[in-house]
Amino acid sequence: MKKILLILALCLLITGCTNIDKSDEDKLINEIVESKLELTNTYRTGYKYYLPPNLVSREVKELNEKITSKGYKYYLYVDLVSYYNNIKKEYTLNENSYLSKIINYQDKEGYLEVNLQNDKYLIEIMYNYAKIELIVDINYLKEGIVNSLVILSTIKYNDDIIQNMMGEDILDFNEEALNIFEVRGRDSNYVEYVQEYDKYDDDIPDPDLIN
Repeated sequence: MKKILLILALCLLITGCTNIDKSDEDKLINEIVESKLELTNTYRTGYKYYLPPNLVSREVKELNEKITSKGYKYYLYVDLVSYYNNIKKEYTLNENSYLSKIINYQDKEGYLEVNLQNDKYLIEIMYNYAKIELIVDINYLKEGIVNSLVILSTIKYNDDIIQNMMGEDILDFNEEALNIFEVRGRDSNYVEYVQEYDKYDDDIPDPDLIN
């Protein structure tokens, strides 16, 4: 049943209209986060998650991962430090954004914010102690949101491994742990990166990624 719900959600975004209004957005989000998807096919140190079949993981650097689909690049950051320390921060809705929403379900919380940047849309979704950022065209907006939420909502953490990593100081990334709570699309400095978007064949400059 859970796999069917996922397939139906993906079919909905493919066959539906390209515009997305508030009710449509709420329906997409609720169908995914409330379906309690118990799917896993991707394993990392300290956590695992489900990667939809239309996405491909291209690069993994510590807690950062670059995932691609249809020419779009998803930047995933998993914040094990904030998870371990149970850090939470309140998200403030942004009336100036194309989309702005708080996502709370049971013990998981986060936000979705979409900002228009130079005729493209910067999607930032933070949920379940992880964040995905990607820049898309309007006709990929729904699919980008759904794919991101599927990944984030299916992340399962391994407490024993994370505790060992903390004890060995492997996760000494306290400054970076705050990045998932920040909405970078509101920062005027980020616009400079977006302006260069079409000039890059392989990578969008991303200061969150560890070089």
